[in-house]
Amino acid sequence: MKYADDGSPRIPAAAISVEDAELLARLAHLGPVKVHLALGAETHPGAPSANVIAELRGRERPDEIVVISAHLDSWDVGQGAQDDGAGCAIVMESLATLRRLGLRPRRTIRVVLYTNEENGGAGANGYAAAHAAELPRHVAAFEVDSGAGAPRGFSTDGPQPWAGDAKRLANLLAPIRATAIIPSFPGEDIMALKRAGVPLLGLSLDNEHYFDVHHSVADTLDKIDPANLRRDVAALATMAYVVADRAETWRR
Repeated sequence: MKYADDGSPRIPAAAISVEDAELLARLAHLGPVKVHLALGAETHPGAPSANVIAELRGRERPDEIVVISAHLDSWDVGQGAQDDGAGCAIVMESLATLRRLGLRPRRTIRVVLYTNEENGGAGANGYAAAHAAELPRHVAAFEVDSGAGAPRGFSTDGPQPWAGDAKRLANLLAPIRATAIIPSFPGEDIMALKRAGVPLLGLSLDNEHYFDVHHSVADTLDKIDPANLRRDVAALATMAYVVADRAETWRR
């Protein structure tokens, strides 16, 4: 038995895909099942990596920032199309769409593609540390890390005093039925900004089939619906723009 630095035992753990779990359930229904599980995972020393950052500079208050973000890394058993290739595509295309439309908001919209979300969060923590001085000027932070299903709205870090106002803004997305404001987990990476009081929102997507492929060899590009991806871009680009462009900001 190996032990961690604090003396607690390091117990090996593993997860199996939904498909394999359903297969085992079917086999178990027929009689006793014997499973041989071989774990080949290893933890190697850390290595240098970097976040990717781009901006659409604000026209009046460029030092005030709305972050839209996703994470670059994925589990190497698949392509990482849902987790989180789709999130990166949604975030990048949202900024590109605003540029193509000639929409320059009052404040800066900053794209952050974090590294190392799946294995420790070094990218998110590094961003929070490197930008600590300007975090008081972060107006909001959005994250996209729940696949590529149809948009439903946005999740907040629990109940928020500004949720009603966010709901009014989200009503702009009624044509694509993405108006919900849900007090739920907004995203792993932007939680590093919580200590600074930054309003946090996660793009909430229909995840009925997300966990069918999550962290498995089945997380491939053929599972992505381009029509849903376009709606996701519309939802994020719209909400990020109106938050960045409105005169007032949410109480922190």
